[in-house]
Amino acid sequence: MIHGRPEEDEQKENSYMIQLKQAHKLRRVGEINAVEYRLGFAQISFYEGDLNRVQHPHEDPLMISLIAANYLVRRVLIDLSSSANIITKWTFDQLKLALDQVCPSGNPLVGFDGRKVEPIGVITLSVTAAKRNLKENFVIVDIHPTYNLLMGRGWIH
Repeated sequence: MIHGRPEEDEQKENSYMIQLKQAHKLRRVGEINAVEYRLGFAQISFYEGDLNRVQHPHEDPLMISLIAANYLVRRVLIDLSSSANIITKWTFDQLKLALDQVCPSGNPLVGFDGRKVEPIGVITLSVTAAKRNLKENFVIVDIHPTYNLLMGRGWIH
């Protein structure tokens, strides 16, 4: 009498479940959600416990969540070497922003890999970080969305 499934089927199922969990986590981390506007946020602080998986010295990017255009946007890269705030076309579409708010831009951008990227345009969005509400210009580019937003050095000051 044979009990259980063949080992090959069990391995395939385990592999499928791992891939399914990874896909679910990636979707959850990258999602953009509508939020109610509440300004009682606490100050942004980092504690020793936040460093438990960081190996020192490190050059890890700073990735945060912000409220942009009344949506909670995750996977926001803080890039102090960038002079522009960038929003991907995919994120622009997810925020359900109107194209009539976009101003044309004739200035090409140079990407991380040195290639020139032609922007779709520029849009001004409200951004909330901690207790600060800002109006920031974002350059809209049609690139593969590694990050939903890229915040350059100008906004942090």
